[in-house]
Amino acid sequence: MEKTRKLIEARLAFVRKELAEVLNHLQQDFMTWAPAEGMRTVGGQLIEIAGSELQVLIVMKEGRYITDDEVKERLGDKDNLNILLDFLSRVRHETLAYLASLSDKDLTEEIALTGWHESIGLPTVPRSEIFRGIAQHETYHTGQLVSYLWTRGDNPYKW
Repeated sequence: MEKTRKLIEARLAFVRKELAEVLNHLQQDFMTWAPAEGMRTVGGQLIEIAGSELQVLIVMKEGRYITDDEVKERLGDKDNLNILLDFLSRVRHETLAYLASLSDKDLTEEIALTGWHESIGLPTVPRSEIFRGIAQHETYHTGQLVSYLWTRGDNPYKW
């Protein structure tokens, strides 16, 4: 299982490195912008990444769900880039600390995560799979942010 933990840590680090590249192209005035009506703002995408990670983390750690409103209370100013960057960092730090605290048995323990993509449609999944789902979720929204920047003329192939 030590190998499992190392693989999860590597996956989380890899996707965060990809997100960091995108974050280098964001500016404060992008936070309230979205490419079209009804789409999440840039800031909303960052909240979705860290907020969902926090929600899933609390389910794994405490067995309880927190609402989107509770996430926003913990966050503060949802349109401030520096606050959002700090939130991303704090949540990931908490995730990695929790991962480091788990035994091999804890990583294989089946967790019910009804209604979340991290459950991959199953009634229960091993805790290790939920961590992989966190990484997958971040990759998905990082891709959306790349598309957002591209629509603003920031070509990712030139990064």
